[in-house]
Amino acid sequence: MTAAADTLAEPRPRVPQRRRRRYGAILLLGPALILSLYALILPMLVFLRYSFYRFERGRLIEDWSFDAYIDFFTDPFYLQIGLESLQIALTVTVISVLISYPLAYCLWRLNRPSLQKWLALIIFSPIMVSVVVRSYGWQVVLSDQGVVNQVLLGLGIFSEPARILYTALAVIIGLVHVFLPFAVFPMYSSMTRLDPALREAAYDLGAGWFSFFWRIALPRTLPGVIAGAQVCFTLALGSFVTASLLGGGRVQVFPIEVYRATAEINWPTASVANLVLLILAIVSVMIFSRLARLVED
Repeated sequence: MTAAADTLAEPRPRVPQRRRRRYGAILLLGPALILSLYALILPMLVFLRYSFYRFERGRLIEDWSFDAYIDFFTDPFYLQIGLESLQIALTVTVISVLISYPLAYCLWRLNRPSLQKWLALIIFSPIMVSVVVRSYGWQVVLSDQGVVNQVLLGLGIFSEPARILYTALAVIIGLVHVFLPFAVFPMYSSMTRLDPALREAAYDLGAGWFSFFWRIALPRTLPGVIAGAQVCFTLALGSFVTASLLGGGRVQVFPIEVYRATAEINWPTASVANLVLLILAIVSVMIFSRLARLVED
């Protein structure tokens, strides 16, 4: 009886802390993983299956082959689409970063909370407007009779309206406008982690504003810059509505090609283009993640 009581009184072995954390993480991530599996991964796998079918004379033939891949990677038209997609995404990323860093720095240095909130609201406002409404607004601004051409003609820079709408430039302008908040706020977040004593110490040691920025502030905020650039690049690479409305069918990028091929029931080509777009996005995320680790080290 005593031995049984002693056995019952012995404490149960504790589950290792690492294992408990692992189980807790699985429980927390479980619903999101299930939803991603059902709503994203499974549809992608089903759509990927169509890349091994053939499309002939407007009909989808369920005959397993690599014709769609061969036609896609040997056709210069699709190569041009890929190059234009990468060029637009890179241009949008570079311009967004160059504009967003001064905005984030100004937002960080403001000492008036009310003015800081209003500036943050203005920066964030493009996301609050529908992408369709925003694109049609840019169509009005960039048209031959729009504000931009009126200013250029009034300043005497051009003698006739410049062709801006339905070009890659119009798409870049529209994408930069909406992606600025995605670049500003990661940079601003990294700036808020800067110790104010660093600036005071640098000034006490004789450093000027540029020296403090170049040698102290910029290196410590590069993770935010890389994070903002990563978001801008991946979003610009997959942008469809803005490229379609402001490009007017003349700017060909992968999302538009996926939509066009799907509408024509050419699902093999649409599936291959979608797969290439996904691979480009994954590779870009890996590159930006590697850059972030190098900067942090």
